[in-house]
Amino acid sequence: MKPFDIAIVGGGLVGLTLVRALQPALDAGARLVVVDPAPTPTDQAPHSPSFDDRATALAAYSCLALRRLGLGEPLDRYASAIRWIEVSDKGHAGYQVMDAADHPEGAFGQVIGNAALGQILWQGVQSIPGVDWRFGTRVQNLVPGQSDSSLHLDNGDSLTARLVILCDGGRSPLTGQLGIGHEVRDYQARAVIATARTEQPHAGRAFERFTDTGPIAMLPFGDYSALVWTVPSRLEKRFQALTERERLALLNQRFGQRLGRITELGPLTGYPLQRRTATELVRHRLLVLGNAAATLHPVAGQGFNLALRSVMRTATLLNRQLIQGEDAGAIVPLRTLAASIQADQAITAGFSDTLVRSFGSERPWLQLGRTVGLNTLDRHPQLGRGFALASMGLLQGAPLPRHDLNLSTEGLT
Repeated sequence: MKPFDIAIVGGGLVGLTLVRALQPALDAGARLVVVDPAPTPTDQAPHSPSFDDRATALAAYSCLALRRLGLGEPLDRYASAIRWIEVSDKGHAGYQVMDAADHPEGAFGQVIGNAALGQILWQGVQSIPGVDWRFGTRVQNLVPGQSDSSLHLDNGDSLTARLVILCDGGRSPLTGQLGIGHEVRDYQARAVIATARTEQPHAGRAFERFTDTGPIAMLPFGDYSALVWTVPSRLEKRFQALTERERLALLNQRFGQRLGRITELGPLTGYPLQRRTATELVRHRLLVLGNAAATLHPVAGQGFNLALRSVMRTATLLNRQLIQGEDAGAIVPLRTLAASIQADQAITAGFSDTLVRSFGSERPWLQLGRTVGLNTLDRHPQLGRGFALASMGLLQGAPLPRHDLNLSTEGLT
């Protein structure tokens, strides 16, 4: 059997975005297989675990990237624009506000539910030629070879591909099987996710509220706000024992009356907070992307934004190689690609860690320092804008690759 050019393991948000970004190469005749254990998605019900109830804050770069991939119209239909941002520090004078009225796009980013984003992506890839979809199937064993890699599936099939890209999540079983380690930092906390109804409409306003027990984020999300509430592990049992009324009272006390009172919380879902970074992103005929490569603290909302930047970098390289008849699994270009991805990861993760340490500390000198810092930023709009955007994962990322799905291959760089 002729090898596939690329095998993507994982058909979630990152995997489907990569398929869409590889359309120029697929239109030119490249062959791609996608393997995922989830059932085959439908237009109404994508089934990947990554298409969950959480909301994702898309940075301006990410919105532009998805528009470049031809997904702008459905994105605008389902997403809520972020038009105003407040970053504050509970119990202290530090405060930073900015308005998108003068922003070129009229918004700093958009917020969309993962389930809706998954549906948009699935509808955007179904008609792309050259894709062999293997849903409901798990890769049991991956064996890298000299000229291609072999994938042995749990239904008895075997496939070969010039390049295998792992997008199978933060607990990627294949990275463990291959002996790819992860550096892990446990933040001893959980992110509690819910929708919140407030007395006042959000009107596109987003908030990042730092408290002595961790940050609270409220993002515009349709008729509601999307809540991300960090709860330290030492307080988790007490938090779980609270009644719904007590939780609302505590949240209002910690968050303040920024949209009037918070009157209702949807179902709460908790996720452990860890930073996990793969020690290797590239091996012979292997590339690791998405949460399999790095998962971060949600304080700066960077997870999918970081992954999308990696996807666009990867697509730029692979489209050029495949259209020009080159080997997509060649190790030297992959190492150069991995170096740029890891540099982005290091900067992004470092900023997230700094926020967690600085704004989660009860030490007086750090409290004073962050108060002075936020007030200084408020008096210097350019510095303040950069901090506020970065603190919510909305800072501009790497340059977009200069290709458009509607252009000929001459537009590829």
